[in-house]
Amino acid sequence: MKTFMVACTVLMLSACSRDISTHSLITPQAHIINSAQDIQNTTTLLNQADAINQTRSSLLIPRITANSQRISVDWDGDAIELLSQLAHQRGLSFAYTGVRLPLPLTIHVQDATFEQVLRLVRTQIDWRAQLDQQPTELRLYFMLPLKKGKLA
Repeated sequence: MKTFMVACTVLMLSACSRDISTHSLITPQAHIINSAQDIQNTTTLLNQADAINQTRSSLLIPRITANSQRISVDWDGDAIELLSQLAHQRGLSFAYTGVRLPLPLTIHVQDATFEQVLRLVRTQIDWRAQLDQQPTELRLYFMLPLKKGKLA
């Protein structure tokens, strides 16, 4: 029995002494490891900030190709941020003129045209700014501030 145990031990140890250099070892490159760690760190931060695993709250259509295209918008925030995003998705540049003031905006629409959404935005911001759409630009004109009860 002792000889059998010794023989098995020798056999097992001889398998461990094989030359490993004949096998090709694949080691990940340093930049891949760093990139993977960066992605993992970013994902962790986004999870902690509750930015992942939430439904998209602003716009559901990534590209708007015409004013008649139907979109859904669920927005509570500043009008400039929404208009900038809409202009970008429509392929327009966005700019504003005048002193930037807060423009609170609440829009919750499903399956409305781009033009209808702009009309809804205009009705909520006309007291402080005017929106103008040109073929290549969406521009917001802020009204001049009041000076002693009169427009400047």
